[in-house]
Amino acid sequence: MATAEQFLSANDPKLSEIISCQSARWPFQATEDPIWGLVRIVMAQQISTRVACRLAEHVMVAYPKIDSGSCESIPDVSSLRRLGIPERRALCCVSLLQRSDEIRERVKGGQTWQEVVADFKGIGPWTIDVFRIMVLRHPDVLPTGDVGLKRAVERVYGDCQNMDHLSERWRPFRSVACWYLWRTLGNEQLG
Repeated sequence: MATAEQFLSANDPKLSEIISCQSARWPFQATEDPIWGLVRIVMAQQISTRVACRLAEHVMVAYPKIDSGSCESIPDVSSLRRLGIPERRALCCVSLLQRSDEIRERVKGGQTWQEVVADFKGIGPWTIDVFRIMVLRHPDVLPTGDVGLKRAVERVYGDCQNMDHLSERWRPFRSVACWYLWRTLGNEQLG
């Protein structure tokens, strides 16, 4: 069976060039606690990945167990605000952390992450898509609303590319293609 990189390289010559130039490979396995990952993605909304990564580092320094799935030290909204997180995002992050046991139980009970977090203010399609790619490592997600992805597609394929049409050649590895395309921007990665 072909790897995702082999599949994408065989179906898209431009992606083949990008993949061959990368030493890093798509990590198929999740590497972090999903609640922390979701909080990290919420913090990254509407800011550069560099700033998002610095925010996550500051939060981890202030709350060293926050990425372990432990509910021991949940920051309050004002603490997150002092670290530079806007109020609405801080509210969402605290709510996710406070309800983490409930969220995990619902997912274990068969609900999808999308269903479980649908009622959280501050979590929309972009957040869920990027969470599924960068944290859960679902291989076939296409975050069509991502500005960075649009910029990468324009750089690699030129203007006026229909992302839905273009991405059909990447199925069932659209997330993997996105991950490699994001890397062409030279930004620090969210995951």
